[in-house]
Amino acid sequence: MPTSTAVRIPFRRKLAMIGAWGRSRLGAQARAVAFVVVYLVLSQTLLLDQPIRDPLSVVVGIAATIAGLAFFLEGLFLGVMPLGERCGIRLPGRVGPVVIAVFALVLGVTATLAEPAIGILKLQGGSARPWSTPLLYLLLNRGSGWLVAAVAAGVGLAVALGVFRFLHRWPLKPFIYALIPPLVAVTFLFGADPNLKAVAGLAWDTGGVTTGPVTVPLVIALGIGVSRIVGSRSDASGGLGVVTLASALPVAAVFALAVALLPSVPAPGGPAAFFSEAERERAVFVAGSEEALAELAAGAVASGSLAASDFVALFPDYDPLAIASGGGGDEGTELRGRLGDSALSALKAVLPLAFVLIVTLVFLLKDRLVGVDELVLGLVFAVLGLFLFNFGMEKGLTALGAQAGASLPRAYERTERPDRALLLRGVTEADVVKAVGPDGPAEYIWMDGADGPVAVPFDRALWDEASGAYRYVPVERAVFDRWGRNAGFAAALLFVFILGFGATLAEPSLSALGTTVEDLTTGTYKKSTLVGMVAVGVGLGLAFGFASILFDLPLAWVLGVPYALALVLTAFAPEDFAAIAWDSAGVTTGPITVPLVIATGLGIGGRAGAASSFGVVAAASVFPVVAVLGSGLWRTARARSALAAMSQGGRS
Repeated sequence: MPTSTAVRIPFRRKLAMIGAWGRSRLGAQARAVAFVVVYLVLSQTLLLDQPIRDPLSVVVGIAATIAGLAFFLEGLFLGVMPLGERCGIRLPGRVGPVVIAVFALVLGVTATLAEPAIGILKLQGGSARPWSTPLLYLLLNRGSGWLVAAVAAGVGLAVALGVFRFLHRWPLKPFIYALIPPLVAVTFLFGADPNLKAVAGLAWDTGGVTTGPVTVPLVIALGIGVSRIVGSRSDASGGLGVVTLASALPVAAVFALAVALLPSVPAPGGPAAFFSEAERERAVFVAGSEEALAELAAGAVASGSLAASDFVALFPDYDPLAIASGGGGDEGTELRGRLGDSALSALKAVLPLAFVLIVTLVFLLKDRLVGVDELVLGLVFAVLGLFLFNFGMEKGLTALGAQAGASLPRAYERTERPDRALLLRGVTEADVVKAVGPDGPAEYIWMDGADGPVAVPFDRALWDEASGAYRYVPVERAVFDRWGRNAGFAAALLFVFILGFGATLAEPSLSALGTTVEDLTTGTYKKSTLVGMVAVGVGLGLAFGFASILFDLPLAWVLGVPYALALVLTAFAPEDFAAIAWDSAGVTTGPITVPLVIATGLGIGGRAGAASSFGVVAAASVFPVVAVLGSGLWRTARARSALAAMSQGGRS
């Protein structure tokens, strides 16, 4: 009887194998983000002439992001995905549809909580001002848990609904027409209320956040398993369509949450009105407590938004200076706190999902766990990877995107440079001369430069006549000023188009979808074509999304027009190809694109407020649908024309 013997591998050989594995996995993720990083750095330093702030922190963050994404994906492949695939294949043959639907609901909720990009929403709380957009501030800060719960519930319902669709062989198109038009209509209605209008973009962006490297493979595996059991007409496309539902229902869930919270928050206005006694109860609900509200008011005093006398009148029991000085801590303590929060968040994200899959497999399906050592290693990798990813994104790509977004207005508008300010002493009225400058008659003073006297613009508001001190803050012209402001706008939109195009090519889920499409269409629609069209669509979507920020365009129209076009094209597309096109909207917005786009949008929209910065991810999701549907219909028409020409040639 043969016996198995353990294979002994020399220690050097083990190190070589581990090194080869590390280079392969880390190299793949490094190549995925290399274009985006190099593009952002070169654009900011060379084109926009702005230095990278905290470069060491950014480099460490990017390295942690690359390592985190590599470990996280490897952990999914080793531990989570095998469990999901076994449940998806065996569950439909062992239990009834109700149990399958409950499992799908729980799977959708827990998978959403494990998505790397879902944590990015929680990092945007500081970008909203509570008095300008109270409801948005609430959802991004104290109510971020409610927001994530609503999004997770939406995904869970979507997966359960998708399972019923597979069980009953329902087509996807009726679901698209039943969901998308009402959501667009609600977006128009939200535009009439300032509080709800500020939340509309956030709601749409959550649809892109939910469909990432965790949710997509799991729900597709479940869909394929159900389709095989019920005998779907096309096993290859059996898992498609759930991603579309998982992108739409979270939007509806956030809309419902916003409507439910609306009566409890004050109307948008100024700081004095927000902190007033008339709105105190609602303002406390937004802040969470009286002490938290006093901290917000102290912050408003520090930023100059609220007068100190108003603070004393509104909060007589609090000292704004004491609040401001008591809120800080040493950097080491703050860093340890962030690391602890990142580690706890990673555990809460990965372990519940694994627990649901293990319990289902062992207790419900009466199956045994295979490869426990690989499972444990995979879970460790997934937790470690998500920890590194969350921490690295905050310091790396997100910070870099925010810097690029804040620097991008230099393309089309003048920029003050306080970092280059000069303090001139002894300036008198006699030193001021009037001359005709580039912008017409203006006042100047002369100062000594490296190459001789230089005329410096004179602003009397910055001059202390008594001491003769004048603080000169240089104002640099827009980078594209010589070609006009519109040229600057065009350059900014071209910048985000290239950013979206490059970031999309780095998304891991898109390659998998391209392979599915090529198999489904028996090679007539190439993987490279799908990837290219989706990347172009994301680039165009980002350009239109950022145009809405630059020109203050209503989000309802920015999304309504392309969605209307997508619905029209869907009517003429085959069922399977329509599912592919709509699913492409979900897979494009993954852990690389979403944080980068949100951070860049917040950077460029900083002057307009956080509300205007959301909705860009949604625009980047709908344009790929239009691009893929349009290219598919065009290829079909061209093929029919060629067949018709061949048929006529044969008859002649």
